[in-house]
Amino acid sequence: MDIVRVVIITLHPTAALVLIWIFFSQRKWRELSSDLKGDERRQALDNHEKMGDRILIASLSVVVIAFVSNIARGVIDNGEPTSYLTPSFHGITGLIGLLLMYYLWKLGRKTKHLKGTKQDFTSTREAHGKVSDLLGILVAIHAFLGFLYLLNIL
Repeated sequence: MDIVRVVIITLHPTAALVLIWIFFSQRKWRELSSDLKGDERRQALDNHEKMGDRILIASLSVVVIAFVSNIARGVIDNGEPTSYLTPSFHGITGLIGLLLMYYLWKLGRKTKHLKGTKQDFTSTREAHGKVSDLLGILVAIHAFLGFLYLLNIL
């Protein structure tokens, strides 16, 4: 097997594994937030918010890597860039996940805004947590499908 092809194929799963680890580390905020007080809590919340911004950008980057690697693989295998851009269940769940990640980010921003303006933010915060739970489940399904897909193409 050509080493260039293997590197191209494994770029997306490698970047995705790093992102999954960061995402699930970010979700630990729910546990940590109740134990922290004062400046320590404010600093941890600030880090949580900054990491949320980075995770959204990283999520978009991982999806772009997936498309670019499929285009490169299409050129290498078939001489046709679009030959591997047909929708699959794995690809569709990835795009749904990206949309949910954006929605999760928006809910986090809305929670921050409502809290900053001294408005009730409880329902928005709860929705943010529930979307995070849903996204965690989708990430696990998506990663499993991706693993099966990777076994199929390698």
